[in-house]
Amino acid sequence: MSDSPAPFPTDAAETETLPSTELLRKPRHAARAAVPALLVLAFACGLISMIAAAAFSGAQAGQQEAAIRRTATIAAYIIDRFDKGNQQMQAGDYALAQANFEEILKYQPENFGVRNMAATAIAAQTPTPTPLIPTPTPVITDKGKLFALLQDKAQAEAWDAVISLANQLTAIDSTYKQDAVSELRYDALVTRGLQRVRGDAIEQGIFDLDEAAKIKPLSGAVEGERRLAAAYQEALYYVGADWNKANELLEQLYNAAPKYRDVSRRLYLSYAQAGEAYAGQQDWCPAAKKYARAAQIAPSPAMDQKRADADARCLTATPAGITGTAGTSTTVFNTAGIAGRLLYSKFDPLTNLYHYYLYDSAASTAYDTGSGQSPNARPSVGPDGRITYQMFQDGAWKVMVANSDGSDATALTAGTYPAWGPNGYIAFQGCTDQCGIHLINPNQPSDVRRLTTSAGDIGLSWSPSGDKLIYMSNVSGGWEIYTVTPAGGFQQLTGTGTINAAPAFSPNGSRVAFLSNRDGAWGVWIMNADGGNPVKLVDLGSQFPSWQSEKLVWVQ
Repeated sequence: MSDSPAPFPTDAAETETLPSTELLRKPRHAARAAVPALLVLAFACGLISMIAAAAFSGAQAGQQEAAIRRTATIAAYIIDRFDKGNQQMQAGDYALAQANFEEILKYQPENFGVRNMAATAIAAQTPTPTPLIPTPTPVITDKGKLFALLQDKAQAEAWDAVISLANQLTAIDSTYKQDAVSELRYDALVTRGLQRVRGDAIEQGIFDLDEAAKIKPLSGAVEGERRLAAAYQEALYYVGADWNKANELLEQLYNAAPKYRDVSRRLYLSYAQAGEAYAGQQDWCPAAKKYARAAQIAPSPAMDQKRADADARCLTATPAGITGTAGTSTTVFNTAGIAGRLLYSKFDPLTNLYHYYLYDSAASTAYDTGSGQSPNARPSVGPDGRITYQMFQDGAWKVMVANSDGSDATALTAGTYPAWGPNGYIAFQGCTDQCGIHLINPNQPSDVRRLTTSAGDIGLSWSPSGDKLIYMSNVSGGWEIYTVTPAGGFQQLTGTGTINAAPAFSPNGSRVAFLSNRDGAWGVWIMNADGGNPVKLVDLGSQFPSWQSEKLVWVQ
C-alpha cells in the first residue's frame, strides 16, 4: 500500500477504548451446550418454566433479527428507522416515531441525538396544561412571505432553517415555485449533509444526502463522499462485535482511500484490539496474526514484542474453542452469606454471543449453561405460571402475556420492561399522561396506574413480597438503582456515577444483585437491600453491550 500513515503510539491498543464499540450487531444463534446433571437438578426447583418461556421468546426475537440481517446491513437498518422516525414526527405520529428511535437506541445506546429525539416524541404525546390567558403564536401561511424568508435564510447559509421552511412551504402548496424550492432544499441538504459526514454526525449526514438524492442525483464527488462515509460507519458497527468483519471492511476502505478520516488508525486499533481479545482467550495463533497485521500498519517495538510472544505461545498452545461448553466460569468472589442460585449472562467478544451462567451458592461455583441471543429475551413469570415479555408489534413495543409454553399470546398494552409481581400486577415502562413505571392488572387491562415520571426508569424487578419494585434510572444523569413502593415511596440505593443496572432481589428480599462497571470492568455485584455493603460476585470482562436489557434472576 502507498502513502503509509505515520506510526501510532505504541500503547494505543492498551489505552484507547473506541466510542463505537457500543454500536454492535446483534448476536448470531449458536447451539446450546449440554447442561450438567447438577444444573438440571438446580433448575428443577423453579427455573424450567422460565427457561422454556425464554426459548420461545428468544426464538421469536431470533426470527426478527435474522430477517433484519437478510434484508439489510445494520447501518441501512438504522438509517431506515431514522428516516421513518423523522417522517412520523413530521406527520404527528409521535408514538410510532418513539418506537423507531428507541429501536435505534438498542444498537446505539450512547447516541444522544437520537435519545433526544425519542424524548421529544415522548414529550409530544404528553398533554400540556392550557394557560389561563392563551397567547397565540403567529404562523406564516402567506406563500410569498415564506418563499422570501426561505431565500433570505439560504443567502445567510442557515441550512436548518432553509430545510424547515422548504418543508413548510411544500406542505402548504407542493406546486408553489416547485423548482426553486426544490433547488434550495437540495442545496441545503447537500451542504448540511457534507458538514455532518465530515464531522461527528455521520449517520445524520448520510440521511441528509439520501434525502437530497430523492430530489435529483448527487454529483459524482458528493456521491463518492457519501459512499466513503457509509462504508466507514458500517465498519465501525462491527468494531468490538465481530473483529474479522470489522477488519475486512476497514481493509477495503483503507485500500480505496488510505487517507480518509482516521481509517488507518482505526484499522491499526481494530487489529491490535482483536489480538488482545484473542490473547485474553489464550487463543494465541490468531492473536499472533492480528498483532502482525497491526505491526505492518504502524510498526512499533511494543507490537513486535506482542506478536513474538503470541507466536511463541502458538507453537505449544492447545487451540482454544470458541463456543461455550458446560463447566465453571471465571472466579467467583465474596460468596459469604449469599444463598440460592443466580442466573446471569456474560458477553464473548470473539463470538459475539452471550453465555448464560448459573451461580450455585451450594457449590460456590458458576456453571456455563450454553450460549445464545441477547439476554432481553428472558420473560417474567407470573404467580399463575403465565409469562410476560416485550415485543415490537404493529409499529410499537407491546407488553405481551402468554401461557408458559408461549401459546395464546396477546398484547396487553404499549410498553417495555414488563415484570410480573407476586401481587398479580405487571409493572412496565410506558406512557399515559406521562412516561414512567406503570402498574397494570393483566386480568383487567383498564386498571392502570403510574408510579414514576421518567422514561429512563427501566430494568424492573419485584421484591419477593411484592411490596416494592427495584429498577435502574438515569433521572439523576447517571445510571443508578432505586426502589419504589406501590404507594409511591422512593429510595436511591446507589450513587457511584458509573453504570449500575439490572437489579434483582434475593429470594428472601434481604440483598440485591446488579450489574456494574464501577471498578472499570463489568461484573455482577451484591449489596444489602438498603444499598449498603456492595461486593463483587463475578467478573464479566470489559464488554457488556446489552447491559440495559440484561435481566438477572435470583431464586432459591
